[in-house]
Amino acid sequence: MIENIVPESALVNEKLKEELISFFHKLEEEIILKAVIDMEKEKGRELAGFLAVIATLNKKIYFEAYSEKERECVPELDATYLPVVGMYKDGKYAGVAFHGVPGGQEINSFVLAMYNLAGPGQEISCQTIKEIQKLKKTNIKICVSLSCHYCPKVVTACQRIAILNNEIEGEMLDASLYEELISKFKIERVPLMIINDQDVYAGSKTMEEIIEIIKNSEKNNETYTHCTK
Repeated sequence: MIENIVPESALVNEKLKEELISFFHKLEEEIILKAVIDMEKEKGRELAGFLAVIATLNKKIYFEAYSEKERECVPELDATYLPVVGMYKDGKYAGVAFHGVPGGQEINSFVLAMYNLAGPGQEISCQTIKEIQKLKKTNIKICVSLSCHYCPKVVTACQRIAILNNEIEGEMLDASLYEELISKFKIERVPLMIINDQDVYAGSKTMEEIIEIIKNSEKNNETYTHCTK
């Protein structure tokens, strides 16, 4: 485990710290942020400092960092795209991950993911919860730009679904960091959802639309095994 990470981040100024402290006061349960980080790379150090700061803002938030060589300590996290941080509650991976640094507009989705996981969470109808809980095993990668105003809504919706269904995984990826991903899926605009590493859906989507996409995806079947919550 990586230790002695200095809690410093240009992403979190004093005003934002005060706002986050007030917001995190609502958290009801403890959560752990577990990250796989290459400290020799700028984005790795940036994510480490950011998460270390976040963990100082509320006693219910814990942070653990692992080197790339220690990735087997968190096998449920996809370390193909580093750096990555996943969220855990009660010792279990919640199916929520962020690849890259959740700065810019994505600070909103990162904070909301913690709120939705640790409670009380955003309100959602009982009927929608029932629909979500019927969904089959699915991995959703949401490719974003940190300056995109529409991306956080899609990320938050996908990760809310993941939190409510142990078979679903919602991973945010800062598309600008991963050239192979851009090339493989021909990413030209964001937000863009990749379902089970095969089906691609571009543009902003509501939670209801995402649920229907998962239902109707031909690749949504039990042979998909990456999600191991």
